[in-house]
Amino acid sequence: MHKVNNIRRFLAIAAALAAILVVATVALRMQKGETPKLSVRKLPVQIDLSLKGVHFTEVKQGVKRWDLSAERAEYNKKTDTTSLAGVRLLIAGGPGLGEIEVRADRADYHNGSRDVALVGNVQGRSNKGMEFSTSRMTYVAARSQLETAQPVRFRDVGLELEGVGMQFHTQTRKFKLLKDVSAVYRPQGGR
Repeated sequence: MHKVNNIRRFLAIAAALAAILVVATVALRMQKGETPKLSVRKLPVQIDLSLKGVHFTEVKQGVKRWDLSAERAEYNKKTDTTSLAGVRLLIAGGPGLGEIEVRADRADYHNGSRDVALVGNVQGRSNKGMEFSTSRMTYVAARSQLETAQPVRFRDVGLELEGVGMQFHTQTRKFKLLKDVSAVYRPQGGR
């Protein structure tokens, strides 16, 4: 019994000394002005939330419509938009049509309408070989349509098109260049 009491006393004294040592260390550092610096970046006034590595998915009636991912996102509650950087939008096509992947430097995701305004080096590609590029494009979620009023280049098997303005329905693959269209057709195996 005597040994147990001695062990308890020893532990109590050790705990008290440790507590005194911690308090003394903190007090000394505070006197010297060595308070730890927090490295939390302040957000701009209009940004309510900033995230790295975000991923949105829209599913309608049990079918995935699109996936939107970005390296960085900043949410603005006042405008209900999310500004994205390093953007990848993967749009599911209709049955048998495959997916379309659209990449851009930046985008604004409008949370209410679910529209995505892509800006900067917009590149699109389907898993069937179709490609397009432009500087600015909008995915209109309600119509499942990619739209732009900017110059656009479009390529598909043997066909190269250039024009200004484009409408591309992602579910049916109906495509329309709006004006100043030029086209080059190269049959398979031809030059």
